[in-house]
Amino acid sequence: MINEADLKTVTVLYVEDDDYIRQLVARFLKRRVAKVYEAANGREGLDIYLANSDEINLVITDIQMPVMGGMAMIDAIHKLKESQTIIITTAYNDEFHTSNKVCRNIIKPIDTEELLEGIMFCMGLKE
Repeated sequence: MINEADLKTVTVLYVEDDDYIRQLVARFLKRRVAKVYEAANGREGLDIYLANSDEINLVITDIQMPVMGGMAMIDAIHKLKESQTIIITTAYNDEFHTSNKVCRNIIKPIDTEELLEGIMFCMGLKE
């Protein structure tokens, strides 16, 4: 069961290059979590993370993106804070688009219930 009050304590950095998906998922998240930062690629995501790392509890990222891919961004974030909680969202179900360095790997299209369950699990909010 999802406790909406617990979710309101979470600040998310959501990184997705597809504008439509990013807007859709960000709108969904904004109704449920404390705050959502949005980025269109890994470089933007890393810049936002560097400026707000003390506030960001969870990073949700695509992998295949222009400028800087999700894996490069994940590696850069983990060099700064190895314990940072990260969820990957990807359309590909193979070893090049998933990682054991993250809490969850979610295959697109994103199922919102699966995403919320993943957030709750990864943030330690699930009973």
